[in-house]
Amino acid sequence: MILLNSNAQHIFWLGRYLTRIQYLCSQFPFHNNQSALQYAHAFCLPAFDASSLNSLLLDAEQPSSFTQQFQHAKDNVQDLRGVFSAKAYAELNQLIKNATENSAYICDVAGECQDVLEAESEFIFLFFSLGKNIEQLDRQLRLKQDRKITLENIDKTVDLLNQMGWDRLDSAWQQLKLKPDSMNFYHFSDHIQNLFEVDV
Repeated sequence: MILLNSNAQHIFWLGRYLTRIQYLCSQFPFHNNQSALQYAHAFCLPAFDASSLNSLLLDAEQPSSFTQQFQHAKDNVQDLRGVFSAKAYAELNQLIKNATENSAYICDVAGECQDVLEAESEFIFLFFSLGKNIEQLDRQLRLKQDRKITLENIDKTVDLLNQMGWDRLDSAWQQLKLKPDSMNFYHFSDHIQNLFEVDV
């Protein structure tokens, strides 16, 4: 399967948005003010305690809300209509319809969408995995969480991409692997964006 750069980018961001939603779902509602503040500060959100962060996440007008994050995921799915198998696209569309009609289903649907995507072709799975793990690493660096398993997963994904001819990430990845900090993370993220903007 030949995957266009724009499609690879949509799959990558779909992985990021679904992973972001799933993590938020695992934490919501925030009860501890200190944990809520740590999360709000890490992601530059205008919240000052658990209650205000919970309200922000439920406010459909806020860019960081469940609804807005899910809308981004939904847009990526629509842009990939011609890339997914007919069965996967139909399943994803039904799941999205359920969550659009009732936002309380967003958390369940995010996990179910991931299951559908992980059964798709190797190319789709690779870029989805890259997005998923980059989102996890971004959060782990911001919140000072353990990142050992995520780094191992990215290493495997970059290796598989190298084997398929998508080899422009390797030098930036080696730097990030040696020193996993914010500066090297943003450098690696820039390389990913550049990968999507040039012809392979």
